[in-house]
Amino acid sequence: IENPRLTSLPGMNWLTNSSTPEHQDIRDDRINLFSTVNGNTKTFYYMVRAVSPGQFVMGPISADAMYNGEYRSYHGAGIVTVKMK
Repeated sequence: IENPRLTSLPGMNWLTNSSTPEHQDIRDDRINLFSTVNGNTKTFYYMVRAVSPGQFVMGPISADAMYNGEYRSYHGAGIVTVKMK
């Protein structure tokens, strides 16, 4: 995970309607975003840095309500291919 608090991200003018989480917990292999549900759509972006070529399994993005397990979403799993130039 690329830590957005440490570097600016040039050339990212295609990002639109980006929401700001109320809290971020950034780890080496994941980022946890915390936000309040208010009925409006929220869009969050994150960036990863590839350091090795190959094919990698990308897990789904997951969202869970903290106090009500009936509200959850899991979406977007796939395969990411990193090639050398």
